[in-house]
Amino acid sequence: MAEVHGKATIQPWLFYTGKAAGFWVWFAGFYVYMTAGHMRQPLGWGFDLAAGVALIAGILLILVSSFSLGSSIRIGLPTEETVLRTSGIYRLSRNPMYVGVHLVTLAAMLYTLKWWTVVPGLYSLYVYHLIVMGEEVFLVHRFGEDYRFYRKKTRRYL
Repeated sequence: MAEVHGKATIQPWLFYTGKAAGFWVWFAGFYVYMTAGHMRQPLGWGFDLAAGVALIAGILLILVSSFSLGSSIRIGLPTEETVLRTSGIYRLSRNPMYVGVHLVTLAAMLYTLKWWTVVPGLYSLYVYHLIVMGEEVFLVHRFGEDYRFYRKKTRRYL
């Protein structure tokens, strides 16, 4: 069975604090929702609709991309041989799972609109972008021309 934890693509402190900040935002958004929004100011139906659409789209992208990756899912870079995934959802985006993660984070930020979700949410989004940039360097080294060709024809996010 493959190891789930790989090498961090960026400085480990940034890597793990960025992920922790994102999970905090998810937890905070869920907590505010479950407490019937008592900690929220009424923001109007537009914010709730945008948050709901982002949440559903994000969860779907995470599920579909996770299914497509199968046993290749890692937290960090794989240490063993893997296959470059370029079909299915990966034809549309090189990072559909990260797009899903970003959308769920954005949903929680929009739903709460509190500094204690927006600030760590923005930090998490920034760190995840750095992670993606680090993964791209790794993928060029691992897959060479195959990845370069894929990178030219497929967008990083959407």
